[in-house]
Amino acid sequence: MSSTVLVGMQWGDEGKGKISDFLSSKFDIVVRFNGGGNAGHTVFYKGREVKLHYIPAGVFHKKLCLLGNGMVINPKDLYDEIKLVEEMGVEPNLAISRRAQVILPFHIRTDRIKGGLIGTTGKGIGPTYVDKMARVNLRMGSLSGKDASKRIKIAIKRKKAELIATGIVKENEFDNFITSVAEEYTEYGRELKKYISDTYLLVNNAFKEGKSIFFEGAQGIMLDIDFGTYPFVTSSNTIAQGALTGAGANPFYIKRIVGVSKAYTTRVGEGPFPTEIQGEKGNLLRKLGNEFGATTGRPRRVGYLDLFALKYAVDVSAVTEIALTKIDVLSMLDEVRVAVGYKLNRKSISVFPSDADVLYKVDPIYKEVESLERLSKEEWKQFKGKPKEFLPKGIKRYINFIEEFLGIPITILSFGPEGNDTITYENE
Repeated sequence: MSSTVLVGMQWGDEGKGKISDFLSSKFDIVVRFNGGGNAGHTVFYKGREVKLHYIPAGVFHKKLCLLGNGMVINPKDLYDEIKLVEEMGVEPNLAISRRAQVILPFHIRTDRIKGGLIGTTGKGIGPTYVDKMARVNLRMGSLSGKDASKRIKIAIKRKKAELIATGIVKENEFDNFITSVAEEYTEYGRELKKYISDTYLLVNNAFKEGKSIFFEGAQGIMLDIDFGTYPFVTSSNTIAQGALTGAGANPFYIKRIVGVSKAYTTRVGEGPFPTEIQGEKGNLLRKLGNEFGATTGRPRRVGYLDLFALKYAVDVSAVTEIALTKIDVLSMLDEVRVAVGYKLNRKSISVFPSDADVLYKVDPIYKEVESLERLSKEEWKQFKGKPKEFLPKGIKRYINFIEEFLGIPITILSFGPEGNDTITYENE
């Protein structure tokens, strides 16, 4: 019996899609436990770049893929994604939790009006989680029953006063709105019915049968609703512990937590970013790393590696090992530095700030690092299957420094976007 949780250690976009694709082939079941279409996993299948927003990358390895109860789902977008996978010649082995929440059209409209202040993707994620906690929303299981149309209309009617007051829907258009949504979503319910099930049973029965399970989360630890840079965060728990509630998993079976980090740092949207690089240097790193969001296409903010923030991520998410991505991109920079601490009012601090307003005011304490060797893809591949000691001096020094600072090993090193562009050190 074995299980692994994969989490992002920064503000999302760390390359989890590629690492998920790489690791999930080794497991029997792959589970997505949080978030919704705001997550974008870019993977390669038969040489084609594919962007998945709901379905785990394990779908291309013919694995049973589960969408857990902790997710919020836009049925239309999920249906379109299923069709995309089918068009690529793969029949999705998919199960959707009947307890997952449904994203309705007014959630998206609300998000696009209000979400801009914190830089959301506008996919309706936050407003859906709000209605989940207010206990007024619709769940995926409700779409597949005989009374689906009635339940959809009830869910929308509960929001009538708010929708009209905020201008999301005009009063004289409300009846037509509720009818059209009910018709559309009832049809999606019919299409998705065969996938909807009690996924928590599939997870825990698999544990009992000795099967291996891979849990993948959306976004990154620094966007966790509780432990991220609040309020510039997502609306779910992105830490590894979120797999327990987001999938109904038994905590005693989770032994390995892999955190994904870039060799530098990126962030999409608003919020504090202590190590951000502005100007020409930032533009160069963004161009070299192709740092544009998989979901929105927005340019990502870029910065130096922040070990102080990563140490915090390791602590709150109990990360046991690291998958370090885009080491090849970092090696193309002439100047490399890492943040090893913060100063606030000229004094070093020992605890990562919980208040975003405070985080805006900190000054990173940097350590200069010698530039890394620039290697071609073929040169990188020669190190596959060899211990870390065979790596070039500068790259090895950089990796060792990260490991010593964080106190956990780097077991996966990624030097390109495709699955084969990966070196593993799992047995070291």
